Amino acid sequence: MRGPVRNAGYLFAGEAASRIFGFLTTAVLARRLGVDGFGEVGFAAAVMAYGVVSTDLGLVTVGTRSVARDRSQARELVGSVLPLRLLLGLVAAAVMVLIAVVLPKPASVKWLLLLYSLAVIAQSLLIEWVFIGSEKMGFVSVSRVVTNCAYFALTLVLVRDSEAILSVPIAFTIATLLGVLVLFVNYVPRFGLPRFRLGCLRWRELIRPAWPIGAASLLTQVHVNIGLVLLGLIATFQQTGIYNSAFRLVFFLMTLDRVFYTVFFPVVSRFVKDRPDRLPELVGTAARIVLALSIPFCVGAAILARPLLETVFSSGYATAYPILRVMVWFVPLSMFNSLAGYTLLAVGRERRFLSNTAIGVGTAVVLNFAAVPLAGSLGAALALVAGELVLLALMGRDLLSAVRPKLDLRVLAPIAAVSAMAIVVFLLRDMNLVGCIGFGALTYSVFILLLRGITADDIGLARNG
Repeated sequence: MRGPVRNAGYLFAGEAASRIFGFLTTAVLARRLGVDGFGEVGFAAAVMAYGVVSTDLGLVTVGTRSVARDRSQARELVGSVLPLRLLLGLVAAAVMVLIAVVLPKPASVKWLLLLYSLAVIAQSLLIEWVFIGSEKMGFVSVSRVVTNCAYFALTLVLVRDSEAILSVPIAFTIATLLGVLVLFVNYVPRFGLPRFRLGCLRWRELIRPAWPIGAASLLTQVHVNIGLVLLGLIATFQQTGIYNSAFRLVFFLMTLDRVFYTVFFPVVSRFVKDRPDRLPELVGTAARIVLALSIPFCVGAAILARPLLETVFSSGYATAYPILRVMVWFVPLSMFNSLAGYTLLAVGRERRFLSNTAIGVGTAVVLNFAAVPLAGSLGAALALVAGELVLLALMGRDLLSAVRPKLDLRVLAPIAAVSAMAIVVFLLRDMNLVGCIGFGALTYSVFILLLRGITADDIGLARNG
């Protein structure tokens, strides 16, 4: 049990700490920039996200899978992947500069896009995937904590009010480079200095198996950020800022998804290679874990949406509570999609993964173009969740054709536990927010343990398999 549990523990602790700092940074920005400025930053950061994912092209996922199967490949892969990703980052940054020049938006938005293009280049230098593939998650956690802690500190110092809005991407880029430095300092003693290999032939060999995954990642990013981008283009930045507040709370909860798929992918890749007979048991157990982890957060956030927004961002963002109540259901849908999608990638079904993602994202884009002009921020939230639901239906279908998850009646335990929790939270919703959350968490924990929703055997499966 020790290996996967230790990795999950490192990742969860590191991701939780880094997301807490990120969460605090978001709260500071929301209060100091105001709703309009927060909307401008949210719009520019969403465009940057497209640039960041363009530096991937599936190389990170394929690199993770390759290192998980044979750790001796790490040094050679870094020498080839890193310069290719840097080149892609430079291209993506150039495209962002072009967008900034031609986009009919205020000068502050143009400058935000220009400065965020530097962050795209910095992100292309990250080598987290080497440590993830070799299941050394502690270094990944340290890097993320350093990055987000530095970003928070720089934000506190540099961003005093809305006049300092351009300091936001500068702080983010500096923090990212610090995270890059942490990873390289820990990489060299374990794998040696990378031997950089430049050449179209080698790059084509890398891109050939990776591009379907990269295209799917780009489409996924389109899906996640299309609402924010559309609001920034056709609505006011005030509406964009209101939407961004709910979006950032959900993004904070997506820590669960990031930890899950980062731990799950190397494990399921190993099972496919070494223990395919136990793959149904692994996938079934992972499904129960996803349900047990995600549902309580969604139910709690839906009940306490208004006080959460007021406490974190200020009363000016309280009108986002209907958006949050809809958008929070993206979390469990995304986690189940990670379960199904990364299982398909582990068994080599990259093209099915891509086609499913294309259909799901296409649906979400169409829904956004219809819903945002009609219903604004709430329409964007509805389109986000509906698109993820379509994607889950497609991924689930193909998962069942590859693996039949082994499930039992314990899959109902999280539902029973969260029902008890919901009653407690609803009855105590008018009391102190921290106390209400604490009593809800305690109720859920007691019931999930009594009903054996998650056991030590479930967690130990990853190692014993």
